[in-house]
Amino acid sequence: MSQSPAEGFGALSYQVTLPLSRQTLQLVAGLIRAHRGRLRSRWRKATPAGQALTVLAVLRHDPRLAHLGAGMNVSASTVRRWVLEVIGLLAARATRLNRVLRRQAARGGEVVLVDGTLIRTRRRTGQANRAHYSGKHKQHGLLTLGLTDEQGRLLWVSAALPGKTADITAARRLRLRERLHAHGLTPAGDKGFHGWHKDVRTTRDCPACGGACEQVVLTPYKAEARRPLSKAQKQANAAFAAMRCAVEGGFAALKHWHILDRLRLNARHASTLLRALLVLTQHEQNIRDSARLGLG
Repeated sequence: MSQSPAEGFGALSYQVTLPLSRQTLQLVAGLIRAHRGRLRSRWRKATPAGQALTVLAVLRHDPRLAHLGAGMNVSASTVRRWVLEVIGLLAARATRLNRVLRRQAARGGEVVLVDGTLIRTRRRTGQANRAHYSGKHKQHGLLTLGLTDEQGRLLWVSAALPGKTADITAARRLRLRERLHAHGLTPAGDKGFHGWHKDVRTTRDCPACGGACEQVVLTPYKAEARRPLSKAQKQANAAFAAMRCAVEGGFAALKHWHILDRLRLNARHASTLLRALLVLTQHEQNIRDSARLGLG
């Protein structure tokens, strides 16, 4: 069957706007240009700026790759290769957790907000289907943990974990409490992390404390079957929720990249994608902060 359109039904094109700064485009284009120089690539169908613009459009708006590629006279597989190439370059610039915590402690930070979010995916086949089903959200997806400061700036995101993983289980697997404690930082989590503080009781000799561990894990009060919350506890929970609302803003900035609305990439690329989006999100935040202070 012919792929050419019928007579009188030629393809139409239209323009869209990317709500991103020009500095972000220059950052991605510079990474592509340097990567091509290392590979000694002589010719590509798109310039570094053209490839950067295409990849940013995919990450921001999540269009169909075939539709976007048709506008640039390339195939959907070519656009996919461009995307995977760029997210790998961006993910390599992501700051590792220990360095993030060391910087946060040097700035005088004391509390770090921690939370988990689900990235929706398609249904799986075989044994992977059940592992990626979240009973809490009643849908398939991948879990990632994130850290923000008290202002809601996203500091770090974890690798993608199966959707059935609970937030507190993911934190324990990553030894997140111990890493925060080593830098003198206190984690603050929601009710999903209730019971995380009990891990402190099992700690005996702590090098940071010089003996029995004295770390505090901040979580809201939780009502029990025959022990309702008192008025003071309810007020404390309200104040704690007001403080923790900043972490929702951090995840909102990350999920403003609409490719995370429903991930269609292979799950093995999810961790690389999350780190790449973290780099872009932090870059955009730095640009806005500089413009607000009049430094841009």
